[in-house]
Amino acid sequence: MDMPRESESKRTGLAAAALLAAVCLCAAAADSRAARIYPSAGTTSAAFLKIGVGARPSAMAGAYTALSDDAYAVYWNPAGLALGPGKTLVFTHNDYFQGLGQEYFGFTLPGEETGLFKSGPLARGTLGLGLDYFYTPKDMERRSGLNEADPLVPISPVEGKFSAYDMAFSAAYGFSYGQDLRLGAALKFIRQSIDNEAGNTVALDLGALCDFNWLDRQFTAGFAVQNFGPGIKFVSRSFDLPLTFRAGISHRIYQKGLLLSADLVKPIDNYPSLAVGLEHPLPGGLALRTGYRYRQHGNELGAWSGFSAGLGFVYDQFSFDYAFSPFGDLGSAHRVSLAFRFGVPPKAAPKPPTGAEPAAERVEGATLNYEVTRRPVKISNLSAEFAVKAVSGQAALSAMEFRTRQRGGAEQRLEVLEGALPPGLRSSLPKGFTPLAAWQLGSGFAGVSGDISMTFRFLEPAVNYGEPWLFYMTSSGWRRVPAEKGGCDGGVCELTGAVPLSSHYALAVKN
Repeated sequence: MDMPRESESKRTGLAAAALLAAVCLCAAAADSRAARIYPSAGTTSAAFLKIGVGARPSAMAGAYTALSDDAYAVYWNPAGLALGPGKTLVFTHNDYFQGLGQEYFGFTLPGEETGLFKSGPLARGTLGLGLDYFYTPKDMERRSGLNEADPLVPISPVEGKFSAYDMAFSAAYGFSYGQDLRLGAALKFIRQSIDNEAGNTVALDLGALCDFNWLDRQFTAGFAVQNFGPGIKFVSRSFDLPLTFRAGISHRIYQKGLLLSADLVKPIDNYPSLAVGLEHPLPGGLALRTGYRYRQHGNELGAWSGFSAGLGFVYDQFSFDYAFSPFGDLGSAHRVSLAFRFGVPPKAAPKPPTGAEPAAERVEGATLNYEVTRRPVKISNLSAEFAVKAVSGQAALSAMEFRTRQRGGAEQRLEVLEGALPPGLRSSLPKGFTPLAAWQLGSGFAGVSGDISMTFRFLEPAVNYGEPWLFYMTSSGWRRVPAEKGGCDGGVCELTGAVPLSSHYALAVKN
């Protein structure tokens, strides 16, 4: 029984070695001639916005548009916040070349804890905050330039030293729109300061992620627009922001093995570039990463300036990541990232109430088991996401589809208590509604992210009795969404609806 796993592990290791060798060969074989300079290079402001954040994305050469699933999605692709990083705090220090430095702080919070949205897909999203701070040492010499016309001593005396800093604060939100599509946006406040001069502006980032199946393999495609907004004005002149378009794709070659991602990036002030990143998980929470970025017409600082590598380590709710990136004659950059996830992800949804609990909270019926299929969609360094489909030929709730994000293995059982609403809950329904059936979810619903798509089968007379609605319980009482009518076959009709994870559900018709 161990032979298939051992064989898969060997294949994964060989694939990792082969792809790592390919990355090195790409770097070695890259055009060694002088790189062509883009005609409008250097004409935009806030160039620090093009410096990636996070050690994991940087170690993969920035191929992160379709891979964003953590707090760094605020920068790379805000749609990735919909993947549910939970309540997470991250920090990255970038020891950049030539004494330059960069600090990044990020924080994410589940949408239901913010109180920003009461219901709908937005209420099940994630809020992300990010502070990107880039600075220079205070060793730049201030000179007035008054002596430049002096033929004997054209150098002006030093009148002191100054520094410069750039800062961007981002507020982002990402949410799921259906089963396979995620959307997100980030609003940035940007400030640049050089000596005694400063300029401010705002910008918008937009992103999308889409999961799809091709050749029986699961892929994720991503798209992002970064830094869309007015320029920054210094003294009397304005400079455009570095508007950037990103498109990417990611795929895990083996279920828990090598992860491959690729990005195509086009800033308005440079030629397009292609980035390819690899991540290979190892036992004990370790992960090795590498990547290569190649710009059309050559990398500006030499072939090896597109190379990057790093590693990561996860222990419980804490993670550490490191990335190394060479920049030719300018030196190298070393990035260190720390992340901490608050709270423990739920291990199970509320189980069906026992007899010891108040009768008013119990659905009066029987517990049914469902036939479950789980398909891995995304596996990150902190958790795994599965697409779950559950089917029952005995229940009125005949099928469910949802995404679940968990640490460790997914549960193999799924239970639902199906029956009638108790009098207390029935009386709390809005007037004019007659309940057809009610449900409580048991085990197997750990870490549900996004809505649960439910399919019901009822006799045709019951469905045609009135307009059908699907109710779910919240802390403030019942909420409802319309139940869409499907076709009828043999006197049995199908209804569908999408609702968030809840303690109680009821299907009712409006008289």
